[in-house]
Amino acid sequence: MTVDLIIEKGTVVSSLGVLKTDIAIEGEKILTLGFKSTFPKAERVIDAKGKIVIPGGVDTHSHFELIWLGNRLEETWGPGTVASAIGGTTTTIDFAAQEEGQSLMEAVKTQFARAKALSAIDYTTTAILQDLSDLDRELDYMKEVVDYGVPSFKGATIFREVGWYEDDWQLYSILKRVKELEAMMTLHAENCLIGEESMPKLVKEGKTEAKYWAIAKPNFVEYMDIQKCMILAEVIGAKTYIVHVSTKEGPEIIANYRRKGLPVFCETCPHYLTLTEDEYESKFPKGFYYICSPPLRKQEDVEALWQAIRDGNVQTVGSDHVAYTKTQKYESPIFSENPDGFPGCEARVPIVFDEGVRKRGLSLQRFVEVISTNAAKLFGFYPKKGVIAPGSDADIVIIDPDRKHSLNAADLHMKTDLSVYEGREVTGWPVMTILRGKVIAENDEFVGELGEGEFVEGKLEDSLIHTL
Repeated sequence: MTVDLIIEKGTVVSSLGVLKTDIAIEGEKILTLGFKSTFPKAERVIDAKGKIVIPGGVDTHSHFELIWLGNRLEETWGPGTVASAIGGTTTTIDFAAQEEGQSLMEAVKTQFARAKALSAIDYTTTAILQDLSDLDRELDYMKEVVDYGVPSFKGATIFREVGWYEDDWQLYSILKRVKELEAMMTLHAENCLIGEESMPKLVKEGKTEAKYWAIAKPNFVEYMDIQKCMILAEVIGAKTYIVHVSTKEGPEIIANYRRKGLPVFCETCPHYLTLTEDEYESKFPKGFYYICSPPLRKQEDVEALWQAIRDGNVQTVGSDHVAYTKTQKYESPIFSENPDGFPGCEARVPIVFDEGVRKRGLSLQRFVEVISTNAAKLFGFYPKKGVIAPGSDADIVIIDPDRKHSLNAADLHMKTDLSVYEGREVTGWPVMTILRGKVIAENDEFVGELGEGEFVEGKLEDSLIHTL
């Protein structure tokens, strides 16, 4: 008897903790952990001595092929997910937005058709509740999506112009439906009226530089709507997940409700853990490249978010990847007229390792939780994903903790000339990514095939969610 693959001599971050062990892989699954000497012979043995072996990353927040205010990305699911794979991500959770006249299920299937043809890694989605012209019809649509294996929805308390905004009644109604369906609501929480009305007022006053993006939407614009969302979540008892939290106040507000036993959670992003609003002062037009929603904050917010990760008050780190080019990021000398967001899927895992584990002493266990395990539990596909354990998918990433890697756009694989980390370097980089037992990336090269990614069906389990 033989097995397909053995990974030996690595420091493995598994369901049992951090330990020196070997891993045997048969087909797409992890067969066992233990000592190589007790395993059958293998078709291939990978020496991971001196390396850290983790479950494949799960990115909670990507926007491949997003069309936003008329901006169409050059990057498709193909190169986007190749970059993700090289950076240590094996599953991504994207977002399916409705086109006019589409049902939610049609939007999901349209996106999955693109992913099935092109994705280098496994995938699922979160359905964006966008067409609220007939709220009752939209609420009816939701059950079909959950039954299909997509148990999460997205809404926003901002973005009227693109139709993502939900008023209080709509949000209340949707959260009640989410509760009925035993699903989860993910929310972009920023106050619409203050955030969006501040912008034309500043522009009218001649304040058009990039720095006014952060001035238009200060911390309270985010955390006042987080508070509102938490109040509704408490009244209804709905599972609620706040995306890309940027402020020091946000995680603590959510943690207060978690202490009451409510199933409420939050995510932050690598840019909120490394960059500050000082970037908006960069020489024109560079400051415009850093425009994102919510805005970059102060160093005190950065440090508070790291503390929240250590304390377990931030559960996940998602990239919020959207691969605009420099030209797309600067289309106008007026801050409010440029698209928000920037690329980051490839840098997500390495940044959290370098900034968290190396520089701040974050434990390897917590590192793996926020970049992989917690996401798999929250979105309903643990232990298939997010863990190194017998029977789980053999999604494995091997990190060289001493390997230095530039974060310049020219040295990354996302299809864009923009990196908001230009001039930075990380220490600790994935040297191998394995998807369901097959090596798909090795030493910065993609060696898999486009279209090999598969849909990951999700079903929320309260017993798992309550462990977070």
